[in-house]
Amino acid sequence: MKYYKLVLNARNPKGFWGKMMIRNMNKNHFEVTGWGLSHCDFKATDITLDVGCGGGMTVNRISKMVKKAYGIDYSELAVSKAEKLNKKQIKSGKVEICRGNVSHLPFDDNMFDVVTAVETYYFWPDKLNDLKEILRVLKSGGKLLMVFEMCRVDDDPDKWQEVEDLINIKSVTEQEIIDILGEAGYVNIKTDVVPENSWLTAVAEKG
Repeated sequence: MKYYKLVLNARNPKGFWGKMMIRNMNKNHFEVTGWGLSHCDFKATDITLDVGCGGGMTVNRISKMVKKAYGIDYSELAVSKAEKLNKKQIKSGKVEICRGNVSHLPFDDNMFDVVTAVETYYFWPDKLNDLKEILRVLKSGGKLLMVFEMCRVDDDPDKWQEVEDLINIKSVTEQEIIDILGEAGYVNIKTDVVPENSWLTAVAEKG
């Protein structure tokens, strides 16, 4: 029962089980997030955005490497938790958390050096146009870093079927992500996969 209550709050955490899900994500995504972030060369002058920031752990980690880190999430509870986790960084001006969604990012064109998306792509309502919206807010030469732990691999194609059916999402394949990034207008697309963990990282640039 606990498992199902948690998973049902993955899309838009609310209430008690939403709080538990956010705590769970901050803990259980720590390793895959670190692996994913290692694929991007963050600079001290960078301004970054984490799309679907959840409980704010990724924003917190990135903020230690860059000039300023923004986070956005459409869950009111997630925004509250992310603000609490990053209280000191927000006070110092290093972090800003806001509520919103990937389809209509409340930011100017060409604003960010790096945009990250960790374990959130599955929930985006219009994936192709949402990727184009991220492209809009990236600077020329800026990078999108996407991190997945639900990559569908040949050795175990049904690994995520139960979760997919429960919350109506689809795991991804490496080629699917390469194709949609190209269609959205990104260039220099690079991917890395850890098949035994079904982890996938994709890094793509704005030309």
